[in-house]
Amino acid sequence: MKHRIVLLGPALVTLVAGLLIATPADAAGTTATLKSKTIAISSKGDGKVAIACRSKHTCKGKLRVLGSTKVTSYSVRGKKTAYARVSLNDSSTANPYNGGQSVNGEYKRKTGVTLRIAETSPKKRTHDSKVTTETYKPSQQITGTAKGVGGSKVSQLRVELLTVVRGGNTLVKKFDNDLSDGYSFTIPLGANNSPSATYRLRITGKDQDGIARSWFWRGTDGKFTGGGRYINEASAVQATKNSDFNADFHFSSIQGDAPTGTSITAVGNPRTFGGASVRRELDYVGCANVFGETAARDGRYRIDFLPYDKTSADKRYMISARRGSVDAWYGRTSERFGSCFDVQNYKYSRSNLIALNGSTPTTRDASVGANGNSLYVDGTFSGFKPTAQGDRWLRLREKVPNMPILDAPVVAERAANGAGNGVFTNVAPGTYWVEIGRRTGCSDWYPSRYSNNRAYFKGGDRASERWKSFRTLGSLPGGKNSGLEGTARHVRPNPAGKAQEKKPSGRAGWMYRSVCGARGAGAYKTVSIRGTGNGQKRVGITSAKGATVRGRITRTGGRTNKEMMVRLSSIDGKRVIRTTITDGSGRFSVVGLPSGRWTIAVNTDSWRGIGRTFAGKHAVSVKRGKSYSVGTLRFKG
Repeated sequence: MKHRIVLLGPALVTLVAGLLIATPADAAGTTATLKSKTIAISSKGDGKVAIACRSKHTCKGKLRVLGSTKVTSYSVRGKKTAYARVSLNDSSTANPYNGGQSVNGEYKRKTGVTLRIAETSPKKRTHDSKVTTETYKPSQQITGTAKGVGGSKVSQLRVELLTVVRGGNTLVKKFDNDLSDGYSFTIPLGANNSPSATYRLRITGKDQDGIARSWFWRGTDGKFTGGGRYINEASAVQATKNSDFNADFHFSSIQGDAPTGTSITAVGNPRTFGGASVRRELDYVGCANVFGETAARDGRYRIDFLPYDKTSADKRYMISARRGSVDAWYGRTSERFGSCFDVQNYKYSRSNLIALNGSTPTTRDASVGANGNSLYVDGTFSGFKPTAQGDRWLRLREKVPNMPILDAPVVAERAANGAGNGVFTNVAPGTYWVEIGRRTGCSDWYPSRYSNNRAYFKGGDRASERWKSFRTLGSLPGGKNSGLEGTARHVRPNPAGKAQEKKPSGRAGWMYRSVCGARGAGAYKTVSIRGTGNGQKRVGITSAKGATVRGRITRTGGRTNKEMMVRLSSIDGKRVIRTTITDGSGRFSVVGLPSGRWTIAVNTDSWRGIGRTFAGKHAVSVKRGKSYSVGTLRFKG
C-alpha cells in the first residue's frame, strides 16, 4: 500500500501541474482578473489576493504561486471582486521569509513572482500574472513630538488621532495625554501591507490664560508646515509599511507692549483662500482665522500656542489690538493698519505678515488710539435737485477683495449737507469705496390712503408688524417706550415723531415703507488712506441725473392698485435698488436709475396682502438721463 502511495503521489502532482500550465491562447478573454500586485505572506505561508469576476456567472478556479506546490481554490460571484487565499511552502523560492530582500528593515520582499490562475468556470482558461510577495506587516506607527518656545505657559497638551465621518464631523480614534516623550499611535495597515486608513491629527491644550484651544497638523511625513484652525485645513496622514509616519507639532508665541486692558487677537491666514465657501467660513469672514486671544496686563501681553512652520519665510500672522471702538492692526513692522484685509494689501499678500521665531517669542508692540485721519467728501449733483434721504447719503465701504460692492461692509455713513458735503472722522487706514446717492436698506414714513394694513399684518407671524401702519401714533397700543407705539418711535432709520402723532392732511394714516427716493444715478470711487495722523483728505464725487421708468399697475375686479411698491434691481449687482409707490390710479415713476439692465418687482413687501405675480414686462434696459415706459403691469389677484 505504501508502494502504491509513492507511485500515485508524483502522478497526482503531474495532473495538477498539467491543469495549471498557461499558454498564450489560454490567456485571451479571461473572466477572472487579478487585482492585487502585492501579496503579504504570513509566517505560516498564507496570503490573499483580490480577484475580479468579469462574467455575469460565478467565477471559479485554482491558484498557485510558481515555485510552490500548494494549490488553493477561489469562487467569486459574477460582476464582483473578492479576496481568495493563496498559500506557499516554507521552502518555496517565492516565499519572502526564505531569503527575501529587506526593505528599510521593516519587511522582506521578493519580486517577479508568478501567480498562476487556472479558471474552471464559466470557462476553462489558465493565465499568469507577475506579483511581489512580502512578509506580512500588521501595523505601523504614527509618531511625533510637541514643542514650544521658552517661557510658554501652554499646559495639558493632548494629541488626538481623528477620522472624518459623514457630514464633515470627526471621531477620535486614539489620543495621548502624556507628551513628555512624544506620542505614538499603532495603526493597522490595509490589505497586503497597503497604507492604512486616512486620519487627521489635532493638538489641544490650555493657553496662557487657561483657555482651551486646538488646531490641526499640516505637513508631510517628517515635515511640519504649520497648523490649520479647522478640519478642512488638516493634512491627511497614513501609516505605511516602509517606515513610521513622523508628525511633529511646533508652536511659538507673540508678545509685546500694549495699553492695559487692550484686547489682543492673533490672527493667521488659512491654508488657501480658494472658493467663496472657504472664505465665508473664516473667523474673520473672507480674511483669516483666530489662533489666540488675550488682554494686556501691566502694559504687556503674550499669546502662546501659535502653530508655526520652522522656515523664516512662513509669514502668516497679524495682531488685532482693540480698545473700545478702536481697532488697530499690526504686521511684522510698527506700521498701523485698519483691518485684516488692509494688512494683506487687499490682495491676500503675505509681505506684511509676521513670521514666528522658533527659539524665542516674536515681539510686536501694539498701540491703540484715535488715528487722526478724516475724509472730506465733496459731493456735487448734475442735472437734478437732490433728495436728503437718497441722493445726499454718503457711505464708506471697505473694498474687500472678491466681494461685490453692495455686499462690502459699511464702515461709516451719514447724510451730506445741502451742498453735498460731509466729513468722516477717525477713519482707519485702508482702502474704501466712497459712495454718494447709493443708499440701500432705507425706509421712511409716508401718508397713506388707508388707516391700517391689517389685511397683511395679522396672525402670529405678522401681527407684531402693525406698528408700520396706523392712523396716528396714539392709536397704537403701548406708550412712547413700550408696545407697538414704542417700536414705531424707535425704529431705525427714521423713527416716527411729531408728524406721525397727527393724521396727515387729506389721507387716512401713515405707512412705513422700504422707499427712500433718489433722483440721481449715484456714484462711487476708490480712496486709500495710509497710516495715522494724516489730517483731512479730500475726495470729490459727482452724481448725475438717472434714468426714469414709468408704468401703470392694474388689478382685476376693481381691486385696489394704490400704494403698491415697485422695485427695480440691477441685474449685475453693482447698482443700487430704486423704488417708488404707485399713486391713486396705480401709476408709478421710478427715477434715479444708472445705466444698465434692471429687473422689475412689484409689491415685494406684500402691502395689504396683495400677491406679487403679474403679467407684463419684467426687465428693462436704460441709459442714465433718459425716460422709458414699461406699459401696464397686470395683476390677477
